[in-house]
Amino acid sequence: MSFRLPKFPMITIFHNPSLKTSTEALSLLQKASRRYNFEIDLIQTKKQPPTHQQVANIVEYLGNGSIDAGLEQILVPEVEKKPSTVAEVQEILDRNPGYLRKPLIVDWNRGKALIADVSLLFKCFKVV
Repeated sequence: MSFRLPKFPMITIFHNPSLKTSTEALSLLQKASRRYNFEIDLIQTKKQPPTHQQVANIVEYLGNGSIDAGLEQILVPEVEKKPSTVAEVQEILDRNPGYLRKPLIVDWNRGKALIADVSLLFKCFKVV
């Protein structure tokens, strides 16, 4: 297997194809990628949950540098015990990757992440 650097910036979407919001977000990203020249790294979380390093970065990105704010956003609200550390988030996701909120979109180059709201994606990319 070879490794190649992407030609354009990479946006990762942690995706669940059975969620309408996730499929809509992916479709919008695909349209926007042609216009704004970025590549999409599609990760279906049932098959490939985020790594521990990715989780740590995502928590920080979601909270705009605040770990506490990111901890509140990364997991679905149905989680019984709210995590107080990144390590606790990682343990929860190791046991049940389905607790990761989706669609989760990460721009690794800019250090930004968001839980996709399709209307927000429309605004960000001005996709019609």
